Order: sequence, then structure tokens, then C-alpha cells
Amino acid sequence: MLGRQQIAGIPTAISELFKNGHDAYASRVEADFYRRKRIFVLRDNGLGMTQEDFEDRWLTLGTDSKLGVPEALELPPIDESKPKRPIMGEKGIGRLAIAALGPQVLVLTRSKRGKKLGELIVAFINWRVFEAPGLDLQDIDFPLRSIAGGQLPSESLIQEMLDEAKKKIETLKTKLAKATVKDLLSDIDQFDSSAKKYLGANELSLAGNGHGTAFVIQPADENLSSDLDDRPVDR
Repeated sequence: MLGRQQIAGIPTAISELFKNGHDAYASRVEADFYRRKRIFVLRDNGLGMTQEDFEDRWLTLGTDSKLGVPEALELPPIDESKPKRPIMGEKGIGRLAIAALGPQVLVLTRSKRGKKLGELIVAFINWRVFEAPGLDLQDIDFPLRSIAGGQLPSESLIQEMLDEAKKKIETLKTKLAKATVKDLLSDIDQFDSSAKKYLGANELSLAGNGHGTAFVIQPADENLSSDLDDRPVDR
């Protein structure tokens, strides 16, 4: 609900994600849309997130990290090798923008703090679980993995995470309507476990010495196609 109220439309959502890349000191942010499979991928080569950052900042709405109050989280990291950047993204809007682009996402992020590279954090989130009536927040869980050695997740690992997400939905059958369970499982079945091939091997790759964040969204909101079709074409 917050996402729908705060994000005016698909272009606004994508714009907010590019702002997040700027705030993460990325030198490059790239978006791709694979229309046939309705996969939207957004990648940056910014400072990325540690697991703590991901859980305590990205997944938490309305954090006080940008307010500078004593009880707040530490301020977001900066890249000392680059000129200091003013924060462009709206507080708490990033994950809402992702949710506005599609009902589920595979998040991959690898931190860089100084010269130290962190492990690759991989998580699969289905946002529609949060909309399901009858559930409490403690009922909601999602698969998360940490991968060392500069490796990307294999297809089998992604499939393992998808299966784990489905098993969690199965355990909630007593709290959810049959139609809701069916729809959630259908969503997860649509996700392509070979998502790694959409991440590319250029300077935005999270493999090797790469760092930054990538979002793989499938199925992308159907309005994305119509928004693209409405754009004038240069001749």
C-alpha cells in the first residue's frame, strides 16, 4: 500500500532506483527489460550492502539513518575515493520502488568498505505475502544466502531458494485462503531459476572483485511494457 501511494508510476520507481545507485557511489547504473519473459533487471557498481545493512536498513521502512539522531543507525557508508555526494533518494523509498515494479525479486548485493569486499548476499522476496490477510509479521520469512569467494549463485542454489519460499507458503495454509496460496505458489513458479544469466559479465558483475547491488524482478509489472510502447520512437 505504501509503495502504491508513494510511487506515482513505473518511471518514478525506476528513477528512485537510479538515485539509490547515485547514493551508493556507483559510477554506473544499468536497467534491462526482457519483454518476452517479463524480467526487469537493475544493477549498479556502488558500495553494496552487508547482510546487516540489508536486514536493518533496506528491509526496514522509515529508518532514521539519514536524520543523524543518537539512537539511529550509523549513517550510510561513503566512498572516500570519490567526492562526497548529496543524498538524492527519498528515505525508505527504494524497497517500495522495487515492490512497485513487480511482485517478487531476487536481490544480490556485495559490499565494498574501503578495500575490503564482503560476501555476496542473495535473497528472494515475494511482496504479495505481505498483503495476505490473516498473517502476522512473524509469519513472514524469506530465503537468504551468503556466498563467499566472489562467486555468483548457481541455478541450483536459486532453485533451492525458490523451493524454500514455496515450502514456507505451504506451512501457512491454515492461515491463508486456498486461492491466495495458489496465487503465491504460481508467482514463485514463474521465477526463472537461471536468473544469473541476466546479470551480465561487464563492469557491473558481482563476481570476482565486483561489488554493488542487482535486482532481478519477475514478472515485471505489465504497465512497464505499455509505458515503453507509449514512448515516441526516433526515426
